[in-house]
Amino acid sequence: MRPRAVLLAVLLLVSSVTGTAALPGLATSPTDADDVVDGSTDDVSSTVAAQNRTQTNVLTLVESDVRRTNFSQPGPNASAALAVRDTRLSRQFASERTETRLAALETDAEKQAYIRRALTEVEIRTSELRQEERDAFVRHSTGGLSTTGLVVQLARIHTASEQLSQNATRLGRAAEEIDGFNVQTRIDAIQLELRTLRGPVRDHANGVLRGEVPPSRLYVETTTTGVSLSTIADDTYVREVYDGSRRVPTSNSQLTPEEVDALVRESYPSLWERWDSQGGSARESDVWVSTIQYRRGDLTAFIDKDKPGSVFKEQRTLRLNRTPPTQRLNSSRVGLRLSVHPSYPGGPMLVTVESARTGEPVRADVSLITPPQSNTEPVQVGTTNSTGALWVVSPEENFTVQAIEVGTQSVVDIRVEPSEPRRVGETNNSTAGSTESVSASLAESAGRSG
Repeated sequence: MRPRAVLLAVLLLVSSVTGTAALPGLATSPTDADDVVDGSTDDVSSTVAAQNRTQTNVLTLVESDVRRTNFSQPGPNASAALAVRDTRLSRQFASERTETRLAALETDAEKQAYIRRALTEVEIRTSELRQEERDAFVRHSTGGLSTTGLVVQLARIHTASEQLSQNATRLGRAAEEIDGFNVQTRIDAIQLELRTLRGPVRDHANGVLRGEVPPSRLYVETTTTGVSLSTIADDTYVREVYDGSRRVPTSNSQLTPEEVDALVRESYPSLWERWDSQGGSARESDVWVSTIQYRRGDLTAFIDKDKPGSVFKEQRTLRLNRTPPTQRLNSSRVGLRLSVHPSYPGGPMLVTVESARTGEPVRADVSLITPPQSNTEPVQVGTTNSTGALWVVSPEENFTVQAIEVGTQSVVDIRVEPSEPRRVGETNNSTAGSTESVSASLAESAGRSG
């Protein structure tokens, strides 16, 4: 049995989220061009070659017959915040009732029986939350639930999972006070399963609904068995993916720790080569959690230990403070130069605007236009900062990026096609591009040299 202290340290490690950093100035290259150069690209053969060696694999949803992709930008919502608060208070009251009832019991045998029953209730409630999550996936992917409605539901499930986890912890403490009574392995398994119902984007959505953090644009993709969520907040890219279709038991045996290491190394080869991976599980759980932390972000992979094993959930954060060395698209018009580094659907995409004559950064309002409707209204996604840069989450389909210089009517736009990610399980020979992963590699190189 894994010592409790070690497992708790692992759980704390994989749940951590790194801080944020501001986007520094970006290098510019003056040009005298003042005509339209839609779709032109820089000569970056050397950086593309470097990218192919360093890009990071990402978990993506398995394609299914029913699939829906959309954006949502929920803001402070009193009714949703109250629903989440009610969920939190309900679970808090349940935990307090548990402590009150335990204190009223006189014998260790009575306390043991009560703790076992209470843990069974937590397990049942965990299964109910999982079913509520599945139902939300199905309803959203088939059009029966709005994207904002899905985000609110996942935020509520996230909160309920947190409260159940606290209740399980209280039961574990009560059990420790009884000589010869140990339910820690059962509690560890519960805690791991509850963690699969939480995520950093869901937590961010909770803060938005309560009005505690500024709203940000969320990328949401669902199948009937899973969800992919990503956003950019405070110059930090945050992404989480859960795919229930990868949790189908195929045998009665489980991976050994050595086999889990091999799976993680195969799934994330570029990260494994550069940084150590730490992980842990519980004896009664079919989930292994492995984390890879680096200077500019972190990756947490949840692995189904049932052979042959698979990564079914992924969480990652990345501070976006480096220019990605991906092939960029350029367009110049009316004295403005617009550059876009494409990313995979839901990935971080860098947009820069500068003077086509001097190379000086330009403050510009940036919008996205997504066909197929030719009359689609532009959706403003932000304004470039003092360095002329803005990070945005990439849509799934081909789209147009439009920039309008602040205080003028000068407009420049460019047609963009999202890049293909290198998916978990693909080899390093893939030529797919990933803005986020290359940013991490550059940032880490800078961190090691500094």
